[in-house]
Amino acid sequence: MDSNTVSFNPGDYLIREKTNCDAIYIIKEGQLEVFRTGPNGEKVPVGLISSGQYVGETALLLDKPYSSNVVALTPVKAVKLARGAMETQLKQVPPWLLALTKGLIDRLQNQNEIMRKNGWVDEQLASRLKTIEDKFKKA
Repeated sequence: MDSNTVSFNPGDYLIREKTNCDAIYIIKEGQLEVFRTGPNGEKVPVGLISSGQYVGETALLLDKPYSSNVVALTPVKAVKLARGAMETQLKQVPPWLLALTKGLIDRLQNQNEIMRKNGWVDEQLASRLKTIEDKFKKA
C-alpha cells in the first residue's frame, strides 16, 4: 500500500474542510482538533483525535470533500495513506459490506447535522480542547 510517515507541527492542518479527499491519516503520535467553520466564521469543535486513531475515512468512503478541518494541537506523526491505494483495497471488500458501511456513515452524519443545527455543544469536548491547548502553551 502507498503510504508514508508525515510530521506536523502545532497549528498545521492535515485536512481542510470542503477540499477534495486525497488521503486518510493514521495517527501515530500527537493530538489533533477536528472542527468546522460556523456560519459566521467561528470555530465549531467536532472532536479530538489522538494516537491510534484515524481521520479522513468518511470523505474517502463517501467520495465527498472533507467535511471538517483537522489541525495539530501538539507535534504529530501520522501515516498518510493515499486515496488511490485505499481505493484499490476497497475493491476487495464485499459490495454489501461497503454499502452497509456507507449507510451507517450517512446516518451518523445526518444525526450530527441535526444536533449542530439545534445548537448542541459538547461541553466535555470543549473543556478537553482547552486543557490540551493550555498545557501545550505552557510547555
